[in-house]
Amino acid sequence: MILLLILFPCIYFLPFCINRTVRNSPEYSAADYYKSSIQYHKSYSNMPHSVTPSIEQDSLKIAILGAAGGIGQSLSLLLKAQLQYQLKESNRSVTHIHLALYDVNQEAINGVTADLSHIDTPISVSSHSPAGGIENCLHNASIVVIPAGVPRKPGMTRDDLFNVNAGIISQLGDSIAECCDLSKVFVLVISNPVNSLVPVMVSNILKNHPQSRNSGIERRIMGVTKLDIVRASTFLREINIESGLTPRVNSMPDVPVIGGHSGETIIPLFSQSNFLSRLNEDQLKYLIHRVQYGGDEVVKAKNGKGSATLSMAHAGYKCVVQFVSLLLGNIEQIHGTYYVPLKDANNFPIAPGADQLLPLVDGADYFAIPLTITTKGVSYVDYDIVNRMNDMERNQMLPICVSQLKKNIDKGLEFVASRSASS
Repeated sequence: MILLLILFPCIYFLPFCINRTVRNSPEYSAADYYKSSIQYHKSYSNMPHSVTPSIEQDSLKIAILGAAGGIGQSLSLLLKAQLQYQLKESNRSVTHIHLALYDVNQEAINGVTADLSHIDTPISVSSHSPAGGIENCLHNASIVVIPAGVPRKPGMTRDDLFNVNAGIISQLGDSIAECCDLSKVFVLVISNPVNSLVPVMVSNILKNHPQSRNSGIERRIMGVTKLDIVRASTFLREINIESGLTPRVNSMPDVPVIGGHSGETIIPLFSQSNFLSRLNEDQLKYLIHRVQYGGDEVVKAKNGKGSATLSMAHAGYKCVVQFVSLLLGNIEQIHGTYYVPLKDANNFPIAPGADQLLPLVDGADYFAIPLTITTKGVSYVDYDIVNRMNDMERNQMLPICVSQLKKNIDKGLEFVASRSASS
C-alpha cells in the first residue's frame, strides 16, 4: 500500500514531465505546440456541454425561426441577455425561459447557439435545423417569432421579395399548425412584406389545417410593425431638438403609427403624439416621408449590402418582451399596435371595436391598429384612433393607405389560393 502511494504520483505526473521537457527542447517547434493544443481541445470537445439542453416542464419556450440571419442573431442576443429580468417579476409557476433557435443554415445556427450559450444569464438556448427537424424547435412553444426570409436587395422588386418569402412563410405556417398548440401559441411575423405575409400565414393555416378552425389562432397571429413606431419616435425627437423647438431631454415621444408596414401604407399620426411640437408643414412632410421610407435609408447607407437588421431586432425585442411578460403573469394585458386580421375564421369581427373599424378603413381585412391583447389573443380594437385623425391624415393619407393595403392583402390571399389549388 505504501509502495503504491509512492509510485502513483510518479506514474501520474511522468507524462506531464516528459511533455514539458519535450516542449522546452530546441526541437519542439511552435507548430508542434499548436498540434498538441488542437489535440487537447478535440478531446475536451467530446465532453458533455450540449447546446440543446432538455427543457423543463415549467419553462416558457420561445421559438425563433430564422435565428441565424441579420435580424435573428441580434434579436436572439437581446432576448438571451435581457429576458432574465422578466423572470424576476413572474407571478406564475414558470421559473425558466428557453430560446429554441431554428435556421436552415445548420452550421450558422450551431455557431450562433454555441456563442449565445456562453452568455451568463439563466435563459437556456438550443439549436435546430432541418437536419434534426423543425418539430423539436416548435414543440411546446408559447411564442413563435419569425424573422426568416430574404431581405430586399437592390434590383429586387417587391414581387420578387414576396414570392420567395411567401413560400417560406407558408411552409413555416404548416409546421406551426402541425407542431404547436394552436389554442395557445402566439405567432409574431417580422418577415417582409408584412402587409401580404400575415394574410398568407393566417389564410394558409385556416384553409389547409382543419384543426385550426375553432382554435382562435387568427387572434394570435400578428405582424410586427413596431419599427415604424420606433422610427417615428426617434425622428420626431431629433427634428425638434435640431430645430431648437424643444430642449434635449432623456424621454422619447410616443407617436402612434397605423395602417400597414411599407411606404404610403404607413400612417404616422404625429397629430396624436404626446410630444408637444410646433413643426411647420414642410418639416411634417419630411418626417412622414422619412418614417414611410426609413428602410430605404438604411439600405442606401449600407450600400445595398444589408437592410434594417439592428433597429428591427430592437423593435422585435420590445414586442416579444411584452408577450413574455403577459404569459409569465407579470401583466394582465398588452396595449400595443400590431398588424392583424379584422375578421375571424367565421368572417365575424375579430374582437369588439373591429366592427366599428372596418367601415372606417373601407372594409380592409387587415390593418395595423392599437389593440388590447390577453392570453387568448386580441380582445379589443381601438378603432377610435381613426376618428381622432386630423383632416390631412384622414382625407389624404388614409385613402392612399387603404387602397394600397387592399392590393397587398389580395396578393397574399391569392398566393394561398394558388398554392392550395396546385397541391
